[in-house]
Amino acid sequence: MRAEVGDRLVVESPRADTHRRTGVVTKVQGDGGSPPYQVHWLDAVGGHDALVYPGPDAHIEHTPGRTGTDTEETQAMQTMKRWDVDVVVAEETEGDTARTWAEVGLVADDGTALRGHGMSRKHPADLDVPEIGEELAVSRALSDLSRQLRQVAAEDINDNTGTPWRPT
Repeated sequence: MRAEVGDRLVVESPRADTHRRTGVVTKVQGDGGSPPYQVHWLDAVGGHDALVYPGPDAHIEHTPGRTGTDTEETQAMQTMKRWDVDVVVAEETEGDTARTWAEVGLVADDGTALRGHGMSRKHPADLDVPEIGEELAVSRALSDLSRQLRQVAAEDINDNTGTPWRPT
């Protein structure tokens, strides 16, 4: 792993219920761009700085226009794919109650198509704030989609290695 000041350090989450962390490298303390890095984390309120020794769940996103040699790592970073997720939200109200449904769809380049579903309900005693129902329904639909995508990955790992995937 090699970084320069201004690059982003991204640490992927090993669990579905937590999110990835992203920070900007403010100082490189290792030789030739190697760790450790002084990082300003972008996900904390007001941000904070920390000395980071990245693990296997981390990668560097290089600053566009970066100078330097073309290492294998730099070349690997040149591959990019875009997966678009489509979100549809519908609400049904009946008197003081409401139900919100969300459907999220993902179609990958290889033709894999997945759909996640989520629903939320407004109790008659709750305040009428439709955004809350939408947020809950969409988050539940995304969680359902995430579960399905992990299952597809587990099946692909098993098909390609002959070993069942055991999430940690």
